[in-house]
Amino acid sequence: MRIRAALVTGLLLCLSGVVHAQLHRATRLGHPDTRFAPPVTTPEELRERFRDPKLRADFAIILHQVNWPGYPEDLLRAAATAEITGIEIPVGAIMPFMSARENGRPIALQEVLWAGDAPAEAFEFSFNSRGRRYRCITPKACSNFFVEDLGPEPPRIEVQKFAPEAVDLCLPVEVRVTVRNTGGVPVSGVRIEDTLPPGFRLRDGRTLVAMDAGSLRPGEGRELKFSMFASVPGTFENVATVTTAEGATGRATSTTRVLAPVLSLECNAPRQVPIGRPIELCLTVRNTGDATEIAPTVSLQLPEEAVLDFASDGGVAAGREITWQLAALDPGESRSVCATLAPRTVTGVFTFGATANGKCAAAVTATCSSEIQGVPGFLLEVVDLADPIQVGEEVTYVITATNQGSSDVTQIRLTCLLPPAQAYVSCYGPTRADVQNRRLQFEPLEVLPAKTTVEWQVVVRALQRADARFRTELVSDQFTRPIIEMESTHQY
Repeated sequence: MRIRAALVTGLLLCLSGVVHAQLHRATRLGHPDTRFAPPVTTPEELRERFRDPKLRADFAIILHQVNWPGYPEDLLRAAATAEITGIEIPVGAIMPFMSARENGRPIALQEVLWAGDAPAEAFEFSFNSRGRRYRCITPKACSNFFVEDLGPEPPRIEVQKFAPEAVDLCLPVEVRVTVRNTGGVPVSGVRIEDTLPPGFRLRDGRTLVAMDAGSLRPGEGRELKFSMFASVPGTFENVATVTTAEGATGRATSTTRVLAPVLSLECNAPRQVPIGRPIELCLTVRNTGDATEIAPTVSLQLPEEAVLDFASDGGVAAGREITWQLAALDPGESRSVCATLAPRTVTGVFTFGATANGKCAAAVTATCSSEIQGVPGFLLEVVDLADPIQVGEEVTYVITATNQGSSDVTQIRLTCLLPPAQAYVSCYGPTRADVQNRRLQFEPLEVLPAKTTVEWQVVVRALQRADARFRTELVSDQFTRPIIEMESTHQY
């Protein structure tokens, strides 16, 4: 409340007193003969006074008497909608004018001094009219009113920003910024600026959006639309600002969550495949992100030694690559594709490289491998070089081991058992033997490659007449159950 020589402005008083020169001195409020309307005790009662159709013309008469430059409709509208607060009018306050009645007619008293014994309780509210700011004050004890000029209405500008709450990484973020003159005076030099958050850009690569909106009349607005593109997922805040030549400013903020699909890829193939069998290989792509990947693609690179036999789900081979075009993959969803491959080589390790990517998701890779293993096949032969033999003569047994398979046989362990009618003389071969009684235990042969043969010889002496049976047993890493061969020699 402003004071001019003990002046409190913007007051509405119900006064009873005498006139002294040009200064009206009020000492009591609410006199029935001079009050403008009945007393008020609540803001709603004050609104009812201003809404009263019987008083509408009287408000206009008072304002006309004091040559008020505003619109009466603005005062009445503010009385119905503005915030109303309570104040006190201090003793000694001088009001430039106040409403009152004389013989029932509305009159405006100029230069009114409140000279009561204590401050007067009142209501006040503020409003604008014709580019200027005003406030109206009404004592509770009566409904006299006063309107105070607070000076030119400041320019006001409002900016609003609209952007989606969430958007996929590969889609543009459509942004709309609106600016409006919400004040009662024109504004000029209106400029809208929007600095994009890190990770965003316009289609041409710029990161600043700016528009000169010119001048705006009261209530007039402009709109700025643009599309920005995100390069990374996350939650981003974007601020738009507006300035005017008159110094009015505004800002608006929008928050957008950028969602993105994230792919993972698994390559699954059997670690070992028997020779001659196809390789069954499957790829599983999964979306671990929070947005749908609309066009996932999976590709498999084939080694030179493998030939495609079958591809599931419409996989297409081109050169040494198989490609699958898959349907959209929602968050948390996975899909598998498979291929059957025929190895060209006999044995070896096949390594497969796979890639998954999408229209929006970044590419990921995976590898897996399969070893083509040969199949061992073993032939054990035992032959006596003489048969029959006389007691006291020697006979040689030739033991031949042949790896007929396609893989190595390792840790070959040979055991020979002599019958009671024979005695050990000597042995020859790739490994030495430990002889105990009639049992020969040969040291292990480390490896016998595929399609190769090894030979041992054992010499024995016939001790007595018999149908002697020379027993040979062979085991290895690949054949844990003994391979048994027996050779019959007639001794006479």
